[in-house]
Amino acid sequence: MLRKNLFLYLRVITSAGLIILLVFLLRKDIVDIKRILFACRIDYLLAAIAVFILNVATISWRMKIVFDGENLNLGLLDSIRLNFIGYFFNNFMPTAVGGDIIKAHCASQTNDDKIKSYTSVMMDRIVGLYSFLILAAIPLLLTHGTLNIPFLAQIIFIMLIGWALIFYLVTHEEAEAKMERLFLKIKLGKLGEKLNLAYKTINGYRNKLGVIIKALLVSILSQCVYFTTIYLFFLSLGSDIDIGRIFLIMPVVSYLSMLPSIGGLGVREGAMLALFSPIAGKEIAFAVSILLLFGLFILSLIGGAAYLYWTIYRRGEKHIEKNQ
Repeated sequence: MLRKNLFLYLRVITSAGLIILLVFLLRKDIVDIKRILFACRIDYLLAAIAVFILNVATISWRMKIVFDGENLNLGLLDSIRLNFIGYFFNNFMPTAVGGDIIKAHCASQTNDDKIKSYTSVMMDRIVGLYSFLILAAIPLLLTHGTLNIPFLAQIIFIMLIGWALIFYLVTHEEAEAKMERLFLKIKLGKLGEKLNLAYKTINGYRNKLGVIIKALLVSILSQCVYFTTIYLFFLSLGSDIDIGRIFLIMPVVSYLSMLPSIGGLGVREGAMLALFSPIAGKEIAFAVSILLLFGLFILSLIGGAAYLYWTIYRRGEKHIEKNQ
């Protein structure tokens, strides 16, 4: 209990501390940032929100493909609902991807296979993270790393190395045997067995190349839609930024948002300020981060309504089963 509370305090302190720091650093620019936000073009802003919602549909399509690969029953509408619910719970979970735990839990209630549901959501997230790096690597290669953004090329290179290692661990036969021995040494209840089963399920995707390729292609499409959302946010503020820069920077922002915080709050805004300021100005960069936060709030509201519906629906199903 103490450990759980400490982790909660760490998240709150991280987010609150970073927000306070950002406000302090931008204290002389607050008036300009407010002016930029109030001058925002509503047509571009509404278009950005609409594309953001479309992005949820595309990542839901990806998740359905992964679930189909495990012969788990998950319709596209259910997948869309689960992803909206994930956005809602990202506000309360440890990182910007913490809502995946709730998505997996809800999915397991419809499929009656908890391990496969959790590992499928995990695999869906892994595919999404890989597609982020692929899209970041393309403009990096096209520009030969000559960008006016300190350390960005190095950060992306380190992430590519890290994911190459993860790819080896989850697909190589020799790594499978070593990981199995490692997991089975864990004697805390059945935790070792469950971790090993989850790992084997993910490892089994090396024999499902068609599923992975299809999910990866859809994921690349979904990330393009997401980056278009960010581009529209910039346009709404009168900044005609090169969209290639967005493809390069936003994957790094997304990875950094997975650091312990309240749904990535503070970390995400700080990363966008640091990485977009050299090319768009700090006022525009921070204003766009606020618009993105607003967009995430809209998705969270939809997710909250979806979770309420899900809860009522599941209760109704259980009541019917009980009275049959």
